[in-house]
Formats: sequence, C-alpha cells, structure tokens
Amino acid sequence: MERRMMRLRVLTGAALLIFFCAGTATAACDALAQIAKATNAGNEALAKQIAAMPKPGCTADDKAMINRVAALASFNRIVGAVGQGANLADFEGELEAVRTSNSAPWQVFDALGDINRDRRTYEAAARYYQLALEDAGNEVLTPQWMAPDQAYIVRLDHMATEMRLASPNPVKLTVRGACKISYRGVSLKKKSTPVRYVFGTAEFTPEGLASARDLSECLKSVKPKAITLIGHTDPVGTQEANRVLSLARADALAEYLVAEGYAGVWKTVGKGEDEPFKADDASAYDEETLNQMNRRVEVDVEN
Repeated sequence: MERRMMRLRVLTGAALLIFFCAGTATAACDALAQIAKATNAGNEALAKQIAAMPKPGCTADDKAMINRVAALASFNRIVGAVGQGANLADFEGELEAVRTSNSAPWQVFDALGDINRDRRTYEAAARYYQLALEDAGNEVLTPQWMAPDQAYIVRLDHMATEMRLASPNPVKLTVRGACKISYRGVSLKKKSTPVRYVFGTAEFTPEGLASARDLSECLKSVKPKAITLIGHTDPVGTQEANRVLSLARADALAEYLVAEGYAGVWKTVGKGEDEPFKADDASAYDEETLNQMNRRVEVDVEN
C-alpha cells in the first residue's frame, strides 16, 4: 500500500502543474491556479483556505475541481506520512471526512478500500473499491491528469470483485448509476458475481437470489447482445462432479436471467474447480473464504 500511495503522490503533483500551466482551467477562475500552486508546494493549509474563499469568475465545474484539488492536498499529506512509516488506518477519520464532503477523488475511496480490506470488512471494502472505479471513470470530475492508468483501472475492478466474493453479504455490481463494462476506454467485460447456491445443488440461497437479481439489473443497463456464463466451484468433491455442478449452476443462472427479461444470446460453460479465483494476496484469507471466492459465476459480456 505504501509504495502505491507514494507513486500516486508523485504523479498527482506533476500532473497538477502540467494541467494548470497548460491553461485548461477557466481563464477567469484565478482560484484554480492558486490552489494548484498551493497543492504542488505541499501547502495544505493554504489549499483549504483557497477552497473556502469566495470564487468570483469560477464556474460550477471549476468550484467542484477546486474542492477536489483541496482534497488531494490532504491526501498527499497522508501519503507522505504513510511513506514515513505511519499506519494508513490511523487516517481513516480524515479520509472519511473528505469522502463525506462530496469532494473525494478516487484515491480517497481506494485508500478506504485498502483499510477495510486489511480489517476484513469486505463488504465495505467492495463498495469503496467500486466507488473508486466509478469516480475514476467520470471524465468530467476526474480529468486525465487525475486519472489512474489502465493497469490501475484493471486493479480497481479486480479488487472490487475480490471483495464482493469475500463478503458474507451481497454487494451490488455498481454503487452509483448504471453498470458499465468500460472505464476510460479500458474494457472490463468479464464480471465475477458471488451467486450462492444451496450446498451441492443449483438452487439459489436467499443471498444468491439477491446477487442474481443484481446481475439481471446490470444486464438491463448494459444491454449486451450476448453473454457467456462460466460456472466455477471450490475443490471439495471430485473433479467430474464439480464440472457437472458448475454447469448446472451456470444454467440455473441463465434461466433466471432469461425469465427476468434478458433477450440476448447466451451460453453456459462449467469449469468446475479447474480455475480458482486469483486473489491479490491469497495468504490474507482462510481456506473457507478462499473456497467461497472460488464458488462463483463469471459473466463474459459481448456488446
């Protein structure tokens, strides 16, 4: 976590300078240039002061960006402290305060996701990683200079997926607005969903039904012309039995989606235990949680 955050700090500072020197900000909004200089100089107090002052000549979008840059000034200070050995979790209160101010950039949500992942509150972690991904994908509030690179977008999606699979409770595939399968040109067509079934059967549990319903709503938003449902199991039982079971579960989900209104082409595949989920750090989980993560259905979307 510390190395990732330090890398973000360097990119943020350099990008701020380039962005504002290029004159992208509204010419009449002096506060934007002022807060950029304060943030690049590491002067968080001045950045906050500028954000709190009247902003003549600034548009609503300018004002929103000023607040986000002020939030980045606070985030950069936290990054520096963590880089010097401080515990990220000790800054949770500050990060939450930024989040509730409605000015939080994606970096803040990402950090809160890490805190909750380390604490094993996976449901909250899933929501924060998903919020980080959704905020990063907002090209108005997150211009290119503030955005994560393509590899990091893929990572955010993977971490959101991992936390959904590890969570004891269903977590929606999207937190704000409609489902998306592309963020800043990065295609994320394959979604893993923790549709849970009664042990040894293809019958949904109540939690599994909630996840299936969430997937159905997501597909109604995306409107894909074709999907492939790929069933996976844990390694308990024989390989052949698990292949049969994984296919039966994928079929059950397909039938549910069709009954709920999915009208596109679909096919199902059963992988059994052959392709376990690749956790970011498998050593962080006990065997029961790893098995829970392995029991999943992947949805490959074709538009």
